[in-house]
Amino acid sequence: MRQVIPLRMGACWSDARNKASMAAKAAIAINDETIENIRKKEEHLQRKIDAEFANAKKFKAAGKEQEKLQCLKKKKMYEQQLTTLGTSKRNLVNQNSTMQSLIMTSKTNDALTNGMKVMQKQVKILGGVDKVDDLMDGLKEVHTDAQEIDNAMNREVGGIEADDDELLAEFDGHMEEELAADLSKVDLGRAVEMPSAPISLPAAGTKKVMTDEERELEAAIELAELEVAMAR
Repeated sequence: MRQVIPLRMGACWSDARNKASMAAKAAIAINDETIENIRKKEEHLQRKIDAEFANAKKFKAAGKEQEKLQCLKKKKMYEQQLTTLGTSKRNLVNQNSTMQSLIMTSKTNDALTNGMKVMQKQVKILGGVDKVDDLMDGLKEVHTDAQEIDNAMNREVGGIEADDDELLAEFDGHMEEELAADLSKVDLGRAVEMPSAPISLPAAGTKKVMTDEERELEAAIELAELEVAMAR
């Protein structure tokens, strides 16, 4: 028993288009051959028309009106045949043009159909528009996470977080407290009412080296005198 192998519908359509294209090409070839034969026939008729016209002029010159009329009738008959051949040739040319256009349209249709199938397969592989949208959303989310991780890795570990204004205010407060403590150790009245007698400085080579406490006390006295003078 012979096994029957079913053909796909697309394959049948493709085979039918190929056969139609081959038939059209064969018809065009036949039409081209017929057009060439008509062209040769037209040239032959045109020569006969020219010859009958020349004979008609000769008969006219010889005064043979009857013979001239016969030549003109033949010329007219050949012209009618020439017109008919011209119409047939134009019809064949138009038909060839139409079939060539159809063949080109068929090829274009095949190319578009094949391209559409390829694109459909690619779209199917990609998963469609929704799949691509999900992919882009995922990429955006991953990029955001990577940026946040990068920012976290660049953060200073063990650093002190404090506001600049708070630090400056705290520093000013400490300075005021130290100034108040220094002023509390100084007898302002005594410092202000110190005699204006000149202070005798020790001779060269016998200058006493001041200690840190003495320098601090001297600076505090100068500062207190300045504040008292400004207060006046």
